[in-house]
Amino acid sequence: MANRTFQDDQIEELLDRLASGMESLAAICRDPRMPGLRTVYDWIECDPEFAARFRARKAIGVRAMVDDCKEIADEPVRDAVEVANKRVRIDTRLRLAGKWLRDEFGEQVNINTKSEVTYRHDLSGYSADELDALEKLVAKGANADGDQGGEGAPQSGRVH
Repeated sequence: MANRTFQDDQIEELLDRLASGMESLAAICRDPRMPGLRTVYDWIECDPEFAARFRARKAIGVRAMVDDCKEIADEPVRDAVEVANKRVRIDTRLRLAGKWLRDEFGEQVNINTKSEVTYRHDLSGYSADELDALEKLVAKGANADGDQGGEGAPQSGRVH
């Protein structure tokens, strides 16, 4: 069975079943009429046209799986066990959808940060002349074109 050839209608059936969202690829490939899982993955790697068709049908299947969540949620329940079962079924589908179609169903994470860095130096060991020279250097750097940050010259007029 390793070198079987598959007809176009078998390949279309595989893709249609994948698009239904009701079966996993592994379950479809267990059907004796269908190619094996490894064969499908080989086609995805080696055949760009098949890979594109596969991805498109998989996306349709993921959307169908998400739509199925509404029906699961609307099913009547008799007890807490059935509620827990529904919760697991829905959560599994939504988590998979978030991974498989991240742009549509994935959790959006926005990270906005603002940081400020303050440097503190012990200047007590410097002489008055050294501190004056340092103050002039800092003022010159803060007022130079192309300043790389900071907020300009010190407000007090003196560093020490």
